[in-house]
Parts: sequence; C-alpha cells; structure tokens
Amino acid sequence: MSPVREQYNPVITKLMREHDQLGHDQVEERKCFQRRILFLMSTITYTEFEDSFA
Repeated sequence: MSPVREQYNPVITKLMREHDQLGHDQVEERKCFQRRILFLMSTITYTEFEDSFA
C-alpha cells in the first residue's frame, strides 16, 4: 500500500462509518460526508499518479 493510502485510509474509513450511522432522511449530511470521502479518494489517486512520474 502506498504511503498516501496508509495516511488517508483510516480517515476515509472513519468518515464512512459516520456516514453509515446517519439516517436515510439526513440527505444533506450524508451528501457532505460523501463529498469529503470523494475528495480524499481523489487526493490519493492524484498523489499516486503524480508520484508515478517522479
């Protein structure tokens, strides 16, 4: 596993657990969590891609 994944995976896992604990009627809160998770996942992908050319 890449260093950036090791750094962000615990954060993403924590956010996913919090997201899953929200009720389905809390749409805005769930969307907020989803955006944060996608941002972190994109950061990982971008960093790994950038590192592959270094």
